[in-house]
Amino acid sequence: MNDLLIRRARLMDEPGTVDVAIKDGYIVAAGGGVAGSARQMVDAAGRLLIPAFVDAHTHLDKALTAPQEGAGSLAEAIEDFQRRSRNMDKNDFVDRGRRVLLMALRHGTTVMRTHITVNESLGLRAVEAALTLKEEFAGKVDLQVFAMASELEAAPAPPLQELFEEALRLGVDGLGGAPHLSERMQEWVDYIFDLAARYNVLIDFHVDETDAPSVASLEYIAAKTIQTGFQGRVVAGHCCGLAAVDEEKASRTIAAVKEAGISVITLPSCNLYLMGRRDKGLVRRGVTRVRELQAAGVNVAYASDNIRDAFRPFGNANMLEEALITAQVLQMGTPMELKNVMKMGTYNAAAAIGLKAYGVKAGNRADLVLLDATSPAEAIIGQAEKVCVIKGGRVAVRNDKKSDIII
Repeated sequence: MNDLLIRRARLMDEPGTVDVAIKDGYIVAAGGGVAGSARQMVDAAGRLLIPAFVDAHTHLDKALTAPQEGAGSLAEAIEDFQRRSRNMDKNDFVDRGRRVLLMALRHGTTVMRTHITVNESLGLRAVEAALTLKEEFAGKVDLQVFAMASELEAAPAPPLQELFEEALRLGVDGLGGAPHLSERMQEWVDYIFDLAARYNVLIDFHVDETDAPSVASLEYIAAKTIQTGFQGRVVAGHCCGLAAVDEEKASRTIAAVKEAGISVITLPSCNLYLMGRRDKGLVRRGVTRVRELQAAGVNVAYASDNIRDAFRPFGNANMLEEALITAQVLQMGTPMELKNVMKMGTYNAAAAIGLKAYGVKAGNRADLVLLDATSPAEAIIGQAEKVCVIKGGRVAVRNDKKSDIII
């Protein structure tokens, strides 16, 4: 007997409707008229069933700390967090992170990657909190924790190196940072690659998050990825500077990114808020060249980034909301383009962070979302309710949006 049977579901890439049978946390059959009984039945009634959202770039340590006075730039937001975090204890990080993870689960995200700041003043308090949340939310939201280098003015010094190695011993899943913020960018990139190779973990950098026409760190990271054999294990977030360079340089850099097997994560909602603040007249959007990257065969995803903090005072850990923002910023509005955007927050994001057995086919993990819509376009434009969220083959969340219109 199956654990769960979803009847009459509509998939993104299949005509008509299918039945999806689930047992022991995995899809065992997906097709027309799947036979067999089940302990629990869900009638999709022709609504859209998608693999659960993957939020591949967030900052749980900073979430829900938006200052009343706001922040005017990326540098000011970084300074705000560095100042505030000195007085934050582990419980504070855990409490805020828990609230965001519950928001994310309600909105259909069952896998999240979070970048957690490591520096000498903060130590490993935020990392320890994130690892506590990873254990607490196991089976609800799978959390990947990446230690992020902060305060990059100098070269990697022994005290910070010791903190990073201890973070790896504690169990973080990977390493990152924003090396473009340092005048010693190459030293930081080399250090992270060396450490990741030594501990056999993944790499996820913040890259060229700047209004300036610069791809220096993206080019260097691509070359380093190829040199060290890290193809397929490196993610580059933001890449804003790529949008500001000339066409020849952009084309050359994108080709290098493709050769290196780097996935790119665009963060439109946050970069729209932060970038271009000193521009007059024609204000830059600060969003990378998604169309050109995809045309070259680069895997591109979108993600939430910052949620209600100094970097961005908005956000609900809602990947469908982020899909709407992404679609508008990228000017992707046709049904095919909106399906592409939906895949950027599901299949592409899963590929970026190395998820296996992901999707809505037999043999895939049963992490699914039933949307109150019949197509990706309808779901994104109408911000469809997530009727139910299924994690590990069990219904984890039920949502119901009702209105009584009385004339």
